Amino acid sequence: MAIASSSSSLPLLLLMFLAFLDHGAAVANLSSIEAAVRDRAFQLFRRTSEIVAVDVPAVLAGAGVEASATRVRSSALWADGVNATVPGLAVAVPPRVVPAPFARRVAIVFVRFLGDASSWLFDAPPGYALAAPVVALLAFDASGPNGGVALRALGAPVRVEFRDISPASGFNATAARCLTYSPGGGKAVAAHAVAMEPGPSCVVSGTGHYGVAVRAGTPPPPPPPPPPPPVRERWWVWKVGATAGGVAAASFLAVTVVGAVRWRRRRRREEMERRAMCGEELGRMAVRGSRMPSAKMNTHGQKLHACTSTTYCSNFG
Repeated sequence: MAIASSSSSLPLLLLMFLAFLDHGAAVANLSSIEAAVRDRAFQLFRRTSEIVAVDVPAVLAGAGVEASATRVRSSALWADGVNATVPGLAVAVPPRVVPAPFARRVAIVFVRFLGDASSWLFDAPPGYALAAPVVALLAFDASGPNGGVALRALGAPVRVEFRDISPASGFNATAARCLTYSPGGGKAVAAHAVAMEPGPSCVVSGTGHYGVAVRAGTPPPPPPPPPPPPVRERWWVWKVGATAGGVAAASFLAVTVVGAVRWRRRRRREEMERRAMCGEELGRMAVRGSRMPSAKMNTHGQKLHACTSTTYCSNFG
C-alpha cells in the first residue's frame, strides 16, 4: 500500500530504493525510511490509538523493514509508561518519561531492520557481527506538526528486549555487546553489556537506534552446571550427622562413667584387702541390702591408721 495517493510519491520511493543500494548514502536512506514509516503510522492513528503494525511500502518491506507504532498522551506516558510487544521485540518504557520538546500526545514508532537492511545501514564494531536486527525507537509529536521528539527517562531506564536471540539458540551474553548508533546510522557510538533479564536486553536512556553484536568466531557457551541439591536434602545430611555425633558422644560418656565407677570400686576393694592382711579389724556396713566390710573411724570421723605393707604389719603382730 502506498504512503500517498499522488504520483509524486513514486520518485521518492525510487530514490529510497536507490539509496538502499548505495551504502555511502546511509544517512539520507535511513531518514527517508523513517519518514515514510512515520507518515504511514499517522495515517493509521486516524482510526485507533492501539499498537498497530505499520504496513510499509512494498519496496521497504522487501528490503527487510518492519514497523509498529502506538500513540499515547504525555500524562499517561508520565504516569504509566508504555509496554509494547511486537514480533521479535519487546519495549518497556517506564513511568516518569517526558517528551522533549514537550508534546501533549506522542506517537512512538518501533522499526526493525531485518536481514541485509541492518548490515547496509549499520556497521558492527571490528571483530563483532550483528546478532539481531537493529531496532529504531522513535517518537514524534502527535498533536502538532509531527516533528520528532526525544523521550527522556527521569526514573528507571528504557529496556529493549531482543526476542530473536536466546541462550537456547547458542547466544553467549558474555561475548555480546549492546550497541547504540548515531541518529543517521553508520558506526556505533557506544557499547555496553547485555542484560539477560527477562531476556537478552539493552538498557537505554530513550529514543535511538540499538543493536546487539557478538564477538566473531565465539565458541558456544559451555553447558550450565547441574543445579545444586535441594535444601531439604542438605538438612537431611546435617540431621543424620548430628544424630550420629550425639550417639557417639553419649556412648563415650557412658563408657567413661562406667570405667570410673569400676576403677573406684577396685581401689576400695584393694584397700580393704590390704587392711585385712595387716590384721586390722574392719567394721560392717550395709550397702544395697548387703553387709560389706568397711574401715573404722575415730571419734573425729577420720579413718584409723592402716598398714600399707607387710613390714608395718609385722610391727603390730
